[in-house]
Amino acid sequence: MKLTGLKEAPYRKIEKGLIMASLLAFGSLLFLVPESIPLPATETEGLSAIASAMPNSGWAPLTVYFSAVGSISDSEEITKYEWDLDGNGVMDTDATRNNGYAQYNYQKPGEYTVTLQITDSSGNVARDSIPVSARHPGSSSVDYWSVFDDSRIRKVEIRLTQENWDLMWEDIEAKIEVPADAVVFGETLENIGFRMRGQFSMRESGWKKPWKINTDAYIADQEYHNLRQLMFINSIGDPSMLAEKLSYDLMRFAGLPASHVTFVEFWIDITDDQAPSQFWGVYTMIERVDRKFLSSRFTTDARDGNLYKASHAQRGPMDLVYYGDNIDLYPHINGLVAYGKENNEEEGDYSDIIELCRIIDGNEYDSPEAFAEALEGVFNVDSYLRYMAVIALTMNWDSYPYTGNNFYLFNNPVSGRFEWIPWDLTWGGDSRMPLFERGEFLISPYAPLFDNVFSVERYRRQYAAYLDLLMRYAFNYETINTTAQAYHDMIDPYLHQQSGDKMYYGDTAWFTPYDFESAWQEMGVQADLRNRYVQSFLIQEGYLKPDPED
Repeated sequence: MKLTGLKEAPYRKIEKGLIMASLLAFGSLLFLVPESIPLPATETEGLSAIASAMPNSGWAPLTVYFSAVGSISDSEEITKYEWDLDGNGVMDTDATRNNGYAQYNYQKPGEYTVTLQITDSSGNVARDSIPVSARHPGSSSVDYWSVFDDSRIRKVEIRLTQENWDLMWEDIEAKIEVPADAVVFGETLENIGFRMRGQFSMRESGWKKPWKINTDAYIADQEYHNLRQLMFINSIGDPSMLAEKLSYDLMRFAGLPASHVTFVEFWIDITDDQAPSQFWGVYTMIERVDRKFLSSRFTTDARDGNLYKASHAQRGPMDLVYYGDNIDLYPHINGLVAYGKENNEEEGDYSDIIELCRIIDGNEYDSPEAFAEALEGVFNVDSYLRYMAVIALTMNWDSYPYTGNNFYLFNNPVSGRFEWIPWDLTWGGDSRMPLFERGEFLISPYAPLFDNVFSVERYRRQYAAYLDLLMRYAFNYETINTTAQAYHDMIDPYLHQQSGDKMYYGDTAWFTPYDFESAWQEMGVQADLRNRYVQSFLIQEGYLKPDPED
């Protein structure tokens, strides 16, 4: 079978443990074809168009990839695929020779309605339209392009007294916050709050702890470029140091509202001794999901909507099971309800998340389509399908279908629907991980959102189209391998400076420097293995067509 966009991988022995992958290096191509006269759209029974875009939203200039995968004709052959990519009402891109695939670069910010038109051998046509949002960079309250500039590694230095440093280590579980000064990319922030963060990544990581900076802990309203918290991830369990960063990039490529991430070199300076500042390691700095995040993704009018977080480390997982109309009936950990708010907690009103659970799990429906209609009224199903496509390809077992962990649900007051926001991303280990069911990966006994969503055939088709777009343009051997090497080469000189990154050097090191040198090379191989399995399965199930040249 010929796999578009994939090359033969130089296979080598794959180490057991974590699978890591990456993404970047997306091309940009503007289709320039003569305009054609649009045909009148006459829907025909048995002929159905499905248009997909990835990403469907992002900052301008925005390159978007389009697919007609899932479009079907029961009795005729589809002979033509046309697109109105610029939203001007004219089918001005003929993508027939490309089997319906197209791409477009939106230089100008705006809201676009993109339309696919398919034609069968009898001249019948069907259409489907999708929205594309190219947001103006100036609409964000945070200058992501300078703060999270991932084309280079910059220095963060923490300056604090020996007394405060020792206090933090007396009881790491307490996560004691101490005053310190921080120099972030050359800018000094005085009297910030500095502490450890995380759970497993904190307990098991030796000296290289994950850290958090609270810029306004002691000085009211102090910020760093409109951010009040800076979070630094230690990449525990990942010898490549790339998985978390590139997972978020993949989520954003899929069109999810995912955090921005960059690499930094982290230093600690004890100010009341004579020793120089000490290199602690290369870290992943990640954008926190908070009101500023919500404002940048969903407009300032939406930022005060209820934000719920699923996390084993804090309140526990969210299985989205309906337990009743009283929040006291829902799972609690350490006296706290698992369906915990990150904001507005003082209001004590959980009626919105309870109603969502009722629609997902508490009602009986006459058909899967009846369920879909009810769900779409309160939940952005499309964002969940995009999320699941990334989760499936990266084989992420520590996620909602399996553990009920590592995501946010945001009740957007502007749209009146819940949005799915990814968080704390990992990679799994079995390239044959199921796509539509949980199988042997079952950890959570019941995940009604996953089970019920994939009982709807049109959701399954849309999900298959998203898997295909990801594999074709982002998650394949060539793209992953190229990107992984580029980031590896950028990190490498910093990792070995002074006494070395504490995850690879010292008596509490998790890995050796050799592990770092070799780990990135496995990424493209793993992506290739997963792609081959997923494409073969989707062809077998009839969601994709085999290449006629095979």
